[in-house]
Amino acid sequence: MSEEKAPYGDIQPGSGVSLGKCWAALRNDNVVGVISMRVPSDVDFDAYRTKATECLELLGQVKAGDMVERDGERYFVQRPTHANRSKKPRPVKEYLIYQPRNV
Repeated sequence: MSEEKAPYGDIQPGSGVSLGKCWAALRNDNVVGVISMRVPSDVDFDAYRTKATECLELLGQVKAGDMVERDGERYFVQRPTHANRSKKPRPVKEYLIYQPRNV
């Protein structure tokens, strides 16, 4: 059986398909907006980052992380902070991204 690559990202064992890095606006532990960090090479990334995070700040608190698809659901996995250097690291925070579906 041949192994196929996921079309939008890498397969991570046990954690689903990575859809890439993104910024997310969080309000009351709910994802209310997501903007991808991927941009074409001819776009000024610093200007893009500034405008993208300003836009998300209108909706909630902005966090950086990865979008992962697992079992048909998409999750925002918050990037851990560097201040957590204890022997017992905090668990990674995951937030379900609401996706309306046509039933």
